[in-house]
This record gives sequence, structure tokens and C-alpha cells, in this order.
Amino acid sequence: MKTISNKNIVFFLLLYFFVLSLPAYNLPLLETTEARYAEVAREMIVTGNYLEPQFEGVKHFHKPPFAYWMMAAGMKIFGTNGFGVRFFGIVAAVFSVFFLYKTAGLFFRERDDRFLNSLILASSLLFLVIARIASTDIYLTFFTLSAQYFLFKQIFYEKSVINASIYGILLGLGFITKGPIIFLFTVLPYLTGKIFFKSHRQNFTLKEIVYSVLLFSAVSLPWYIAVIVKNPDLLYYFIKVQTVDRVATNRFDRDKDFYYFFMIFLVSFFPHIVYFIKSLINFRKLESFLKSQFLYILVPFIVFQISVSKLATYILPFYGTASLVAYYGYKNFSSTVLNRTIIFISFIFPAALALSGYFYEPLYDFRYYAMLCALILIVFLFSLFKHIYSFKSFLTGIAFFYIMLTLLLYLFIPYIGPNIKGYKQMSHKLNSIDPEKNIQTLLFRTSKPSVSFYRNKLAVTALEDDRYFGFQKTDEYEKYYYTSEEQVQQFVGIHEMFFLVTKPEKYLDFQKKYGTQCEAVFEQRKYSAYKCTNKGLK
Repeated sequence: MKTISNKNIVFFLLLYFFVLSLPAYNLPLLETTEARYAEVAREMIVTGNYLEPQFEGVKHFHKPPFAYWMMAAGMKIFGTNGFGVRFFGIVAAVFSVFFLYKTAGLFFRERDDRFLNSLILASSLLFLVIARIASTDIYLTFFTLSAQYFLFKQIFYEKSVINASIYGILLGLGFITKGPIIFLFTVLPYLTGKIFFKSHRQNFTLKEIVYSVLLFSAVSLPWYIAVIVKNPDLLYYFIKVQTVDRVATNRFDRDKDFYYFFMIFLVSFFPHIVYFIKSLINFRKLESFLKSQFLYILVPFIVFQISVSKLATYILPFYGTASLVAYYGYKNFSSTVLNRTIIFISFIFPAALALSGYFYEPLYDFRYYAMLCALILIVFLFSLFKHIYSFKSFLTGIAFFYIMLTLLLYLFIPYIGPNIKGYKQMSHKLNSIDPEKNIQTLLFRTSKPSVSFYRNKLAVTALEDDRYFGFQKTDEYEKYYYTSEEQVQQFVGIHEMFFLVTKPEKYLDFQKKYGTQCEAVFEQRKYSAYKCTNKGLK
């Protein structure tokens, strides 16, 4: 393998950006999380209120606003569509890979080592998934990796006010992206490291600490202060509901088995988890700098393990550090047996793709295309067998295999949108019937924010009681959020015609109860769309 030049790195990052971006426009927003983020950002643009996020007309403080701002900026540039809302998240993913490349340069002097480190992160399954969807996690991952670069530079390379200052700024940006969770991947492991590693002691002067804290405060606190002044109960909400309750209670219905994160890490960091474990087994043989890196994985992992609320994406920010550990395993403990094992396990994915059209009905019409894609992947895997003796060639090959695999899978998803909680096709059908968007949409006993997003018109949500109204000082939200059957009845009486989105088994009851006549205009697996008229006005 030839030495990687700076031009090659730039070329790879540009290619990687293209590969991540390719499915971003056609990929439907997935309910409810991705669609919720996108809709909050859209409502920011429509209302002009970038200070207080709103969701379906109700103030929504589940997350700080930075990710919403980036999504709104993307829509300002590219329009209200999937590409616009995902664009800056993809940019954040590419720069996450770049900062891991820079971080690896602090520990490994050869440029090949730096590139291969970044290639591990770029081809990790969870990273490839989250990089392409609208969420806060990819932004938090970027701020974590970039902050860690300046922290490690301060610890292992050179101490300076500049490092400390940029570190403080990046922590502040992470704080207004997802709150204090940024500290789990940066500050808390660093402080823990002071107990076990000499390298983590006496790294910052008082001046550097002051600069870092002041810049962190200047970046992170203005938004929190502004919204708390306008909403005095918000401080309690942030601390008690969004922080303490997430850790100590099952308030958000995210309780999982104790082995949950072990399984997520094992599967979603594949194939590199194999050499991560190899490094872990050989912990005593690791260089001292790498031993300290385990704290930046172990500390957040333990906190998330203790926490009652668990989501797979929580652990993504430490995948950069995990990539450093895994690469050390590839480089120092490479094994032809392990490489063959990785290839054999990887055959499962193209085999499943080849058979998907026969076992998954929505892909039946694409079965020959799926088989062709699977054949290409299988041939690629077979070609890797001749590279199993060179860890560099093998790592490069297997990384590009997983990048290609996820690209092909994402290209299939738009065609099965109605079967994977996507409502893009439904919304476009409603837009074709009502291009001027004069007809209101009623979401009955459900919340489907992607319908509002793709219609670019706020739908009315009825009898889906999962909102917190404590910060609503007026009843303006009641125009779009109904909590009583009387409000639904009044809506039906006012609108001569409207679209109804609900479960197929509920719409007949809706017709009978509210005196409407409805006809299906788009049928979907769980929820369908109907065009309804008031019987009395027909």
C-alpha cells in the first residue's frame, strides 16, 4: 500500500461526502425522531422564532437548539426537503472523520496510520447510519471528536492558551447541542485520568482554565439564560426532567436490558469491534497513551449503563476513540484467522440482500437489482482473501466494503418508505391533490411530523396526548393541537373538506362518530390518508 498523501485525504473526504449525500434527498424522514427534528427546524423558519423551538405549535425544549439551527440553515439554502435538513449533519460527519485523522496524528507519525484510523470511524455501521439522518447525535459526535483533539493536543503534544480556548468553545457548542452529555466524553474521563495516568496531571495552567471556562460560558449560556428568563420554570425542567429523570427514571420509556449497550457496541462497531476486543485482551501490551484512551470509552459507557434511559445512539461519540484502539489492534495483533472470520461474517449482508426480494414483499419488484448489488459485494469480498496478510490492505478493503454496503441499502429505502415509518410518499400524494395547500390535514390519534414537513404546512394533531404545555402562556397552540373530542367535532364542522391521517381500522369509526364521508387517497401499512367531507355539507 502506497503512502497516503494530503491530496489523497482530501479526495477521500470529498468522496465520502458524496457517498453520504447521495441518498439524502430521496431518503424519507423516519418517524418519529428524525421527522420531529426536521419539523422543529421548519417551524423555526416559518415562525421566525429561533430562540424557542416549537413542535406542532407547542414549545419544545427536549433538546438545545444548535442542531435545529443547522437543519434550518440547510433548508434555507436547499429548500424544505430531506437534503436540506440533513446537509450540515453530513458535513459534521465528514469533519468528524477529519478530526479523528488529526487526533491520530498526535499518536501515530505515519500518514498511513492516520488515514486508516479515520477509515475505521468512517466505515463503522452506527456512524454510517447516523451520518445520514437528521439528529443531534452526529453534531455531538463532531464536537466530541474536535474537542478531544484539542484536549489530547494539550495533554500529549503542546500546552497553549489556544488549545484551551478552542477546547472551551467546542465544549460550549456541544452543550447547546445536547446539554451536559458532552462532558461525559471529555471532561469527566479527563478528570478520571488524573487518578490513573501521570500524563493527565498538570495539563492546564490557571490562565488556560479561565480562558476555557469563560469561552465555554460565552458560547453556551446566552441561549439558556434567554429562554429561562422567558420561561422561568425551564431551569427545573432542564435539570430535573431532562437530566435527572433520564438517568434515574423510566419517564421516557427507554428502559433496556443490562446487556443493551454491549450488544449495540458489538454489532454497530462491526467489523472493527473484532480488533478492538483484541486490543482490550492485550491491554498490558498497549502503549501508555492508548491505555488512557480507554477511559474516554469506559467512563461514558458506565454512566449510560447505569442510566435507566437507553438509546443506541448515545454511545456514538466515543466511536472515534474506539477507532484508535481498534486500529492499534489491526496494526499490532493482525491475524489471518481473524481477517478470514470478518470476511465470512460479512458474507451474511450481501446474502441477505440477495434474498430480500423473496422474503420482504416491498422489495419483490427490485429483487433482480438487489441480487446484482449483492453479487458485486460478494465478488468484492472474495477479492479480499488475497489481502488478509497485509493489515493495511485488508483494513482498507473491508472498510470500503461496508461503506459501499450501506450506500446500496440506503438507495433501496426510498422505494419501501411506506413500510418503514416514512410518510414522504403520502405527503407528496396530498400535495398533488392540493398543490396550493388550502386543505387542512388532521392527524387523528397519531403524530406524524413528516406530514407537516413535506406539506410545508402545519397539520392539526388530535387526541395524541404526549405534549408538555407548561411553557405555553397563550392558547395559540390549540389551533394545531387538540386534546378533546369537542375540538375535533368543531374542526369537522368548520372544514368542508380535509385530509385525515389515521389507522385504517379507525377511520370508519371516525366517519360514524363525527359525521363525515371519507375516501382513501393513500394507503400505508399502519396509517393511511383519506379525503373527508362533512356529510351535512356534501
